[in-house]
Amino acid sequence: SSGINAEWPLRPGCEPTVYLREDFADGDAWSSRWTQSEHEGKTFGKLDLSAGEFFHDAEKDVGLKTMENARFYAVSTEFSAPVESTEDKTLVVQFSAKHEQKIDCGGGYLKLFPSTLDQKQMHGDSP
Repeated sequence: SSGINAEWPLRPGCEPTVYLREDFADGDAWSSRWTQSEHEGKTFGKLDLSAGEFFHDAEKDVGLKTMENARFYAVSTEFSAPVESTEDKTLVVQFSAKHEQKIDCGGGYLKLFPSTLDQKQMHGDSP
């Protein structure tokens, strides 16, 4: 599956390139595709799969869940192909996040890194 909804009206001749589509449908195999950082100086928490506290379909709505409070999380995966150029094109990045924990600070964000990133050493100041 390309990850494209066939019902979505695309313009003729417009074939989008899907660089990454992840639905975690194959259970624990996600850990072979995703790399958790081991950067020194941070206490990283454990990640696991879960549909969370609220969902439509417990099997289809699975994603990565942070399992420990007051921890850092840094996980990355590579695109299926390099993004050569976005000149005169639109790059669309979409992801979903559920913040279910009752914490007073924190959040989540997504960063796009160059392919030269050392995924095991990724941290907040990685270029």
